[in-house]
Amino acid sequence: MSFKPRTPSRARLIDPSPHDLRRLVLDYLLHNCHTTAARAFLRESGVRQPNTDENDPIAYVPEKDMSDIELRILETRFTMGLLRKEIRTLILTGRIDDATELIKKHYPSVLSEPTDDAPHSTVRRFDYLPATSTDPTHLALNLRIQAFIEAARTIPLPYCPPGADTPLPHPPLLSATAAATLASAGGGEDSVMTEGEGESESEQSNAQLLHRAQSLYSEVNRLSRAADRATYLVELGQVGGILAYTVPERSPLATYMTQARREAVADQIDSAILHHAKKLSVSRIELYTRYTSTIWSMLHDKDIPVPPRSKWPANASLPPTREPDTQPTNKSSGSLDNAIPTAKKASPEKETDEVLPRFDLHLFVESQGSR
Repeated sequence: MSFKPRTPSRARLIDPSPHDLRRLVLDYLLHNCHTTAARAFLRESGVRQPNTDENDPIAYVPEKDMSDIELRILETRFTMGLLRKEIRTLILTGRIDDATELIKKHYPSVLSEPTDDAPHSTVRRFDYLPATSTDPTHLALNLRIQAFIEAARTIPLPYCPPGADTPLPHPPLLSATAAATLASAGGGEDSVMTEGEGESESEQSNAQLLHRAQSLYSEVNRLSRAADRATYLVELGQVGGILAYTVPERSPLATYMTQARREAVADQIDSAILHHAKKLSVSRIELYTRYTSTIWSMLHDKDIPVPPRSKWPANASLPPTREPDTQPTNKSSGSLDNAIPTAKKASPEKETDEVLPRFDLHLFVESQGSR
């Protein structure tokens, strides 16, 4: 029997229990691969925790909030979070080939087209679609293009994980220009090459880069969709331009050599892993926030008036709004403080024909902090 998440009732949505809120926090931590923080949260919040002992995986700390099926799903999410974090870290450090092998081993459907006889799932509930492509062909090509960029790198680009004091070890630079760059920067005796060695290494690395580029062009030309071929041929024409520069990090194409480029690839791959695993590509708290913001904005744009307070659910209130812009009261001070609009909590007692306001997350968080 397949496990189906329970749809929260209207009453639970309006007045969630501590257990509901705890699930929301746990989902956020696991979605963002904060597995250590998630385990600590489980211990502190009293939820049963999966046993990490491989010899006794079904041992749990007694608690009544979660069923055994839910705990097994939770344990799977812990494992998935660790793998997703490892894949992301490999991409962010430039180890694209290692990341690709890990994806093929644990999530093969992410980089390979499904077979014709594969079962097709039907979406029966509201889901948030990923913002980037999840097409295996696109993902595989994007990884290969990033691998080409890493092979052409001449200056190390270290990655320091959040919360870490030192960056992770950088993979060896494949470009022969890198050795010359390090030597000119005072890389030491190990970085110094003779003229003959330098020419030989340069010719070999350039040949490898050229072979990578030709392989990419061949793969793009084999794409079945003409639109995809056109898109990727344009991108390869731009990315391939880094071959024209001795140090591409200092060229007009330096944007391809940045950490932001690695992060974009890592984000797309992580989103695709979640999508192919039938998981939301955003955390539930982000999904609910987007949904709430969209609904309130639609009501505001359609000029829906505020209903009488007698029809409001218990403990309901309007989203906070900003005071209208006013002139500074202290003209001699020159301070801008008085000109900055502040959050204003809507009065629930007021029954007028005013239109329902939009939901502003920043104002909402600000108003909660001032309580």
